[in-house]
Amino acid sequence: MSSIESPFKSISILYRKSHIWLNNGCAQYGLTAPQALVILIVCDFKSMTQEDITKRLSLDKSVIAKTVSKLVETKFLIRTPNAKDKRTYDIVPTEKAWAAYPFVKQQIDDCFHHMTRQMTEQEQEEFRRLLMLAAETTIAQDD
Repeated sequence: MSSIESPFKSISILYRKSHIWLNNGCAQYGLTAPQALVILIVCDFKSMTQEDITKRLSLDKSVIAKTVSKLVETKFLIRTPNAKDKRTYDIVPTEKAWAAYPFVKQQIDDCFHHMTRQMTEQEQEEFRRLLMLAAETTIAQDD
């Protein structure tokens, strides 16, 4: 048994390790973990505003702006001014993002399996459900 007694320490370890795994896995596409997550979410929704990405990932606006700018520069995303609000940008995936999308999804699944490999399938599903519930609860408090 481990000496990890704090849930916050556990969350920190999972966050750090999952980013290391995702960084390593996505390196062949020239993507960092945060960039891979942005591609994942934009492809999932097909089109989002930069503000929506910020809210969905609960990251700082400047972090998302820099990440999106890099993905636009590397031709993974297209950013255009929103027709209704010129201060807002619409973000859509390019063919390059769509080509990387299944790979990114697989890398994220692989990260989840790395962290849950000592769990039964039932425990993995319960853990996934509880993680999503905790995340949704946390995001809802930001509104």
